[in-house]
Amino acid sequence: MHKGFRGIFFGIAALMAACSLQPDMVVMSDVDNSDWSDMATVKYLNNELDECDMSIVLHVNPRFKQKHLTLEITMLTPDSLRLTEQVRFDVEHSPQRKTLAATDVEIPYRRNLKLKHKGQYVWQITPSHSIEGVESAGIKFQANN
Repeated sequence: MHKGFRGIFFGIAALMAACSLQPDMVVMSDVDNSDWSDMATVKYLNNELDECDMSIVLHVNPRFKQKHLTLEITMLTPDSLRLTEQVRFDVEHSPQRKTLAATDVEIPYRRNLKLKHKGQYVWQITPSHSIEGVESAGIKFQANN
């Protein structure tokens, strides 16, 4: 019986190793939901040198009414390079019914991005004007395999 458990354990471990344990990763930062105007900072530890798709993710409550969103996004790479861009997004968010529950809004940002360095990347996300109803902001990383 003991050998059976060991075999099951090693089988599960092999299956987990064969499957990427990090197909999607969302990194979020809490913001002031009554008036989001300050920078949200998210950090991502890049262990692979694969391509990924990135989306901006906002955890919003019913007070969020934006149809368009302009964000200043700064990326700091592990080798100390900095890239800042201002991006305008169309927001597709229409709650199905009046509810007090918060929900996530996912906005495509970058496709087939190659993170060329292993190490910690830092993204700073700042809205161009204050926004009501955003509880946290972040980035979803989805590996392209």
